Parts: sequence; C-alpha cells; structure tokens
Amino acid sequence: MKDRYDYIVMGAGVAGLSFAHEVAKHGKSVLILEKDKQIGGLSQTIEYKGFRFDYCAHRFHTADPDLLKEVREIVGSTFKKHTKKSRIYMFGKFLKYPFELQNLLRAMKRTQAVKAIFSFGINFISRQIRSLLRIERTKFRDYRDWFTYYFGRTLYLIMCEPYTTKIWKTSPQDLSADWADQRFQGIKLTEFVARVIKKLLKLDFSSYSLEDESLAPDGGEFYYGEMGAQEIPDGYERALGKFDTDILTKVVIEKISEDDKKIEFVVRGDNVNKLKVAANESIISTIPLHDCYSYLERNNNSVKDYLENLTYMDIIFVYLLIGKEQVSNDHWLYFPDEDIIFNRSVEFTTWSKLMSPKGKTALCLDITCFEGDDTWIKSNHSLVKECISSSVKVGLIEEKEVEGSLVIRVKDAYPFYDLDYKNKLREVVEFIEKRGFIHCLGRTGIFRYNNSDGSIGMGIELAKKFISSDSAGSVLDYEVKEISY
Repeated sequence: MKDRYDYIVMGAGVAGLSFAHEVAKHGKSVLILEKDKQIGGLSQTIEYKGFRFDYCAHRFHTADPDLLKEVREIVGSTFKKHTKKSRIYMFGKFLKYPFELQNLLRAMKRTQAVKAIFSFGINFISRQIRSLLRIERTKFRDYRDWFTYYFGRTLYLIMCEPYTTKIWKTSPQDLSADWADQRFQGIKLTEFVARVIKKLLKLDFSSYSLEDESLAPDGGEFYYGEMGAQEIPDGYERALGKFDTDILTKVVIEKISEDDKKIEFVVRGDNVNKLKVAANESIISTIPLHDCYSYLERNNNSVKDYLENLTYMDIIFVYLLIGKEQVSNDHWLYFPDEDIIFNRSVEFTTWSKLMSPKGKTALCLDITCFEGDDTWIKSNHSLVKECISSSVKVGLIEEKEVEGSLVIRVKDAYPFYDLDYKNKLREVVEFIEKRGFIHCLGRTGIFRYNNSDGSIGMGIELAKKFISSDSAGSVLDYEVKEISY
C-alpha cells in the first residue's frame, strides 16, 4: 500500500468497485477501503455448511446494452441468463407476479373484482382523455397517489396498501412518490391493457398451484453468477488487479482531513498504528451518509438535524436449510399478509444448483425492520421459530424438513423515502460535497433506491465526470436511463 492515491473509495460495494474500475482504466490509482472482511456490500455471497447465500434476491438486469456488455465481460462465462419467475401469496393462493390482471381478478371475491375493474377502467379512460387534451399529469405527493392514479383505489387497497405497509412499517401515503418513479419509471398501460384483453379473450387463466411450471408474464431476463451475487464484485476485483489499485478489508475509518486531503483508519486484527493515506483528487463515499458526516472535521447543526431525520431501513435474513432438493420452481415469492413474518422467500437453487449441496435446498426469508424495534431485538431462536411457522402455514415446507438455520442482521439496507426526504438529502449531500473533495455515490452513499445495475451505472457515470474534468462531479440527480423489469 502506498501513502498517496488519486482516489480513495470508502466501501467496496458494486458502486464503488465500478467507479474504481472506470478511473483505473484511465491510468488513475485507487485505494478501496471496506469495513467488512469481504467485498461486495449488499451483493455479498456468504458460505455456511456447504450452502451459499446471497442477501436475498440480487439479479442483474439492465436495459443498457453497454452496461450489460461490461458486466458480462467482468464476470465471465459463469454469468448465466435466466427468465424471471416470481409469485405472490394472496387470498390463500400463489398468484403470478407481476400480476396477470385476469389471474388476480379470478382469485378475488366477485364484488372485489367488479369494483377493481370499474376503478381501473375509470382511471385508464381519464388518463387517455387528459392525454388527448394535453393536460399535464398531476404531480404525485406520495406513493398512494401514484398507485391510485395508475391502478385505481380498489387495487390500491387490495394490492398496494397491505404489502407496502408491511415492508416499510408505514402507510403508502407517508412515503414519497419518488420511490415508485425511481423503481418503475412510469407504466406502459396501453400495452398492459391490450395484453390483458388478449388473454381474457383467449380465456387464458392459470392455476394457483405452487408447482405450476408456467412462467410469469413479461418476467424478463436477468443474469446471475453460478456461485452467487458475489461473482460481480469478485469480477471487478480481478479486473482491478490489472491496474494500480489496492483493496483493504476490515477497515475502521476514524477521520477525514479535508485540509490535507487525508483519511485516517486502522485495520482490525493488525498490530499497527493508525494509517494515513492521501487522495490527490477525491474521496468517494459509498457508505451511509451518517457515517460519512461523522468522519468530517467540520459540522453544521442544520445538517445534523436533517441527518437525524434521514433514515435507512434495516433487514434481517433468516436462512432455513431444507432437507430436500426443491421447495418451488420460483426465483422468489412475495408474502404481503401481515400474519406472515417475512416479506419474501428466495430459493437460490432455482438460480444455480451450485448454491446448495446435492439433494438439499434452502430458503432465504427477509424481514424489514428498524434497528432497536421489536422485530430487531428478537432472539435468533424466536425469529427462526416464527419463520418456520409461517413457511408451514403457506405450504412452503413441513417443519420436519428443516435441518438448520442461520440469522444475519444487516443495517442501512434500504433508503427510507418519507415525504420530505429529498430536501433533507440535498442539504446533507451538498454539505458533504461542498469543498469538491468528497463525493457521494451508490445506493447507500447517496441515499438512492437503486438496483445493482443502477449502482454500477452511477459509479461509471461519476468516474466519467472526473475523467472529462466535469467540475460538477456529483451524481445527486443521477437518473437511470430506462428500467428493465
């Protein structure tokens, strides 16, 4: 390790790694500092008793052909293409997800279905009229407004409100509409309705069985490494090895000195003094905003207040080791019912047979919460017991099939978009980036609900800003070009 690099990156997730790779290709030296013992951030794959586990579902999908080309080259031949299959458990049945509307309506009570069709139809016609009259679309205040605008109030009450409230622990009317716009970038409803009508005319109804082998509608293609999500960060690590880069893990950052452009840190387990390394051009922060602010020598009471009200959601992963080859043929399943403790179930052997020992499988069950709340402080034993009970209740497994378990808690997993998050975020990021030496990046670092493709693309874009000497040098207003569903 040297005492000076062109760039220092805090955090070895995919955003930081992609940034480092892009600037390194242009002759820049980079030091990457990671607090965990393993690189990857939320794209880590962990090993346990012969199983390999991701932090829930980490598929790579993008509508950007150049980005896809780069990541495929980075990972190599083990990056395999899949066609997504997912379902949602509603009305005591497994329904295809994304929804086939006729499949959903058939599962509802008749009165619910009639109300849903009427509400959806009225909204659709209203939007077409507004479009013909060139009336500007109303700006959405919250997620409830966004969903109701596109799908109607009945489907909002049935589909959106219960699951959103379960995941985010708050009503959709208290969540910013930005969450939906960033995740979905609008809905192609004309195509959607045409597809629904075509299927209804064909009487194309599908079964509710967990063993149904047909694929979800427009599920879309995605890529996944044979050995897990870790293959993307590992691929970047291999690529960075060809350039002037170093990666340190188990790092504890203590201070950032902007005046002399240095960062102070120690490496856990090493009997060494504090290390000080300088950055010629910039420090890139992909770590939580609260942590980055705490390392600065300057402070601001208003920014501190904003940070106290800018929240990340945490997550608990419960892994159940199952003594049979397969539970279902889905890549993942959703569970909006409040009495089911987990939000999703992911079975990694449907992604790659190398993720479990032969003849075995495992379920990854995710539970969202906030550090210190009633769920977070539950014992591992209680969490496993409740997850097994819920899994049996919905028909995933029998209790006797569970051969072991693992519980992992992950902090700062999801940016929480309350109604005023944007103003608070801008004030915080602009304060951190004010001197033009520190730049925020990535899902955690800039509080942006990205998929992995968005985080990688954001890292590349910020790198290109520096390479082209763009004085703006910020991705606070970064936009994903096109969502790939």
